[in-house]
Amino acid sequence: ALVRRGASVFVCGSSANESDAAITKKLFESVGICEQVPEYLLDAETGLSGSGPAYIYVLIEALADGAVRMGLPRDLAYKLAAQTVVGAGQMVLDTKEHPGQLK
Repeated sequence: ALVRRGASVFVCGSSANESDAAITKKLFESVGICEQVPEYLLDAETGLSGSGPAYIYVLIEALADGAVRMGLPRDLAYKLAAQTVVGAGQMVLDTKEHPGQLK
């Protein structure tokens, strides 16, 4: 959310109407993407979008560590690894291909 690339979901309570949902969606979309989901999916989404960035940071760190071992300066390795993740994510979003197929 800090870089306006968040991934959020929301649930409407029994008293919420379509206008409430539209306002909620618009608010969350100001910091990324947002989808309305049934309540039973909240825990799964929290695990994915809430904890997911930490796993991506581990991946970036590992990619960069490998590049540093091969001789790249660490700052360049982080920059390239981070951009690789950005590019790969954008490719999934743009093509709607299964990540396994893109791999």
